[in-house]
Amino acid sequence: MFKKDNRVASITIEHGMVKLLTCDGLNVLDYRVLLANPRFFREGQVSNSARVATLLQNVLPEMEGDFHKVVGGLPGFQSRLQLLELPKSRGMNPNVVIPQEASRVMKVSTETYHLSWHRLPDLLDRSRWLVLAASRRSINSFMGTAQRANIRFDSLDLRPFALARAVNYPEAVIAWIAPDGCDVIIVKDWVPVEHQSLFWGAELVEDTVLVDRLTEIVGRTIATYDQTASEGPLNEEAPLFVCGSPIRREPEMANRVAFNLRRDPGELVSPLNQPDDFPVQDLIVNIGLILREV
Repeated sequence: MFKKDNRVASITIEHGMVKLLTCDGLNVLDYRVLLANPRFFREGQVSNSARVATLLQNVLPEMEGDFHKVVGGLPGFQSRLQLLELPKSRGMNPNVVIPQEASRVMKVSTETYHLSWHRLPDLLDRSRWLVLAASRRSINSFMGTAQRANIRFDSLDLRPFALARAVNYPEAVIAWIAPDGCDVIIVKDWVPVEHQSLFWGAELVEDTVLVDRLTEIVGRTIATYDQTASEGPLNEEAPLFVCGSPIRREPEMANRVAFNLRRDPGELVSPLNQPDDFPVQDLIVNIGLILREV
């Protein structure tokens, strides 16, 4: 019998950073957190794909594992998700109705966004749909960089889903921070159901200012969910996970944000078999991408 090939690689790109992780199943083979010139980025996306692709081409031959099966995390803060509840109707065509509702509720157009959706369990007389919108500009930027580096993606994923997978908690709040912005996700029954993002650009943000910004947007995201969720407000005991590269540098920020919001701080526990110095905070999105495939 042939042995199943469980090797998979993940790639994420953030402002000034390219992050790579290769695994064989849950066993870490290799990883890199590469610094890239911030001038190669604009609005959370690659603006100079040739230079970033060269960075990838230089490091890939040195890494253990392979890049035949690759999953990518879409960059940028333009991605959206929305939980839509629609009246049950035998003749309802989601291919028609959902783009119309996405345009009305999410203010996105299929000309500038790629839409996909997943049906969730119905609620009484209403059908429930989780609608995902990724900007075509983000997709093209990411795919163009990969193609220049001779990388072919097997799948792409939005950050909220990778983070929910990596945190692996049934009901939680997740705040992910990058040098130029943050994503806040509310997870219910293991699925992201609310998402807000804030882009503040490439300016240097002091820790105290960053804590205040995170407190404000996390609080606003929870309030929005509590006001609109048909299943009722978020459980007060749902923990808050604050993660990302800035938290590796200053882990106390996570506790300060949780304290401000009167939430229990969640503790990240990686399911991977990894070396002792493995940078979980840096690679938390990559971990979630790997878990999609294993």
